[in-house]
Amino acid sequence: MIPTMPIFGLLKNKVHILLINLFLLVGAPNLGFENLLTSILALFLVTFVSFVVFRDKLIYMLLTLTTILAFYTFLKGFHIYFAVGMICGFFITYFLNFIGLIKRSAIFVIIVTFLALSWASSAPVRGVLSSDLSKYAYNNDPGVFLKTYYLIEQNVNYYDALNSAQLGRFGQHIVNGDVWGWRLPTIFYIWKYLPSSSGLSIYALFLILASALLLVSYKIGRRYLGARLAILPSYLLFPYLHYAGRDQTFLQTEWWSVPIFVIAIYLFITRKHFYSIILLSLTVLIREVYIFPIGLIFIYLFITQKKNSRLFLIPIIAFLILFIFHISRVNYYIDAYGTLLSPRVVSNGLLFVQQTLAFASWEYLLFQFRPFIIFLVASLFGCFYIYKNINKNEGILWTLTFLPFPIAFLRFGTLPYNDYWGIIYMPTIIILAPLLLGLFKQRP
Repeated sequence: MIPTMPIFGLLKNKVHILLINLFLLVGAPNLGFENLLTSILALFLVTFVSFVVFRDKLIYMLLTLTTILAFYTFLKGFHIYFAVGMICGFFITYFLNFIGLIKRSAIFVIIVTFLALSWASSAPVRGVLSSDLSKYAYNNDPGVFLKTYYLIEQNVNYYDALNSAQLGRFGQHIVNGDVWGWRLPTIFYIWKYLPSSSGLSIYALFLILASALLLVSYKIGRRYLGARLAILPSYLLFPYLHYAGRDQTFLQTEWWSVPIFVIAIYLFITRKHFYSIILLSLTVLIREVYIFPIGLIFIYLFITQKKNSRLFLIPIIAFLILFIFHISRVNYYIDAYGTLLSPRVVSNGLLFVQQTLAFASWEYLLFQFRPFIIFLVASLFGCFYIYKNINKNEGILWTLTFLPFPIAFLRFGTLPYNDYWGIIYMPTIIILAPLLLGLFKQRP
């Protein structure tokens, strides 16, 4: 009798393939197709990743690309550039596979594509960064932060600079009235000591940091899914990072803290504790909200691994020292101590969470289908897979890096202005979402 695969195993394998196709489709970027280069790079990215994932299953790759191309055509109209991008993606992937470098070079192709696409679509932002801000009207937080940076470059004290930048916000001329609206000074002084005094140096540093996050997301995928599917977390994260790469929102301090935080957690899990604790300290010194997951991780480790928990005291103590200093300085401008225990309370928490889950989702082709809700659910199952099949502590640690935020946002936040708080936790969710595939992975 010829041995056959059990029905359950066959069904599990079909679900596995279906989910891979779903992630490839949902992760397709929604780019501005009026630009030749962005059109080509969009389809190049989709084709390249599909080939990497299905390089030994040609029929699946063709079905995936046909489906994605059909959605692009239906939603965007047909462009001849689609064919150019797909052909380029196919031949470059085939060449790398032929010379045996596809496994080692795949993530670097993703990073180079991200850098090229960000630079090609960021001309307006780069124009602002290199302009004379005395002629620049602003009415948003990125404008305030950029103005603060330029004042610090002129040797103005950070708190005076931020105060002046807030007063200069177009049409308002008011200062943020609570201490939680005043950002910590860390990232601004990092910008100040960059080699160039131009805002373009900030943009270049962000591209480096975003590229590092793409690389680490690949390593996370490789650790939990293996070499063939390792590219999926980076692929899904690509459009989200691209939004920051083309828009002045990259000046939001959340964009600077979340990559460092994710990299730090990965380093901690891979037992590079020294570098991890340094980066965790830097994270919480840039954006104070990360004291929340760091504190919860400390409590968890204190209960389960007292030796490792001591390491998390370093970022907690560093944060407390800076925050006490920060409050004392802000108190010169507002009643900082009086507002310390008066956080922003949101009246409709569920709506606010939905807003944070919608922020930047427009960078994905199927944004109408609320892909971030799909990613949130998938990431929970991904953490369950790590907990069940890899390591219980790692599964819990990854869950604590993102889940506390949407829960807290049911109570704290501001409608509709703080939707960008999604940046705080969405990249982590996006990276962990495809780990769901581990539950359906076939093993010998």
